[in-house]
Amino acid sequence: MLLTLHKIALGMKWCRPLAILLGITGLAGVLASLFVVNENLGHLLEPSLILTLWGMMLFSFIQLFQKIPPPVLPHDDFLTRLGTRIILAIYTLLAFLVILVSCILLWMSFRLISLQ
Repeated sequence: MLLTLHKIALGMKWCRPLAILLGITGLAGVLASLFVVNENLGHLLEPSLILTLWGMMLFSFIQLFQKIPPPVLPHDDFLTRLGTRIILAIYTLLAFLVILVSCILLWMSFRLISLQ
């Protein structure tokens, strides 16, 4: 699973500036809807939050899985193998959390679209 996510992250490396732009644009929309006295911008809060979260999620996915730890090698000593297995387990947990948060964001996005 980590190798697949690694290949996807390398393929999406060009999207990093786009993810930053999405996050900053969404953050600007959130700030505008919260701090501008004009009540016409109040409806922008939810889409701006979703846009910010998608931008941050895309950026963190690309950054996290561009470099994955090396596999466990049989010729390494016991402590090196144990440390590598622990690091791989942490990366696997991060991969699971990224997939879970992506599913939640997808659900929130569809729910927001269906409400409008």
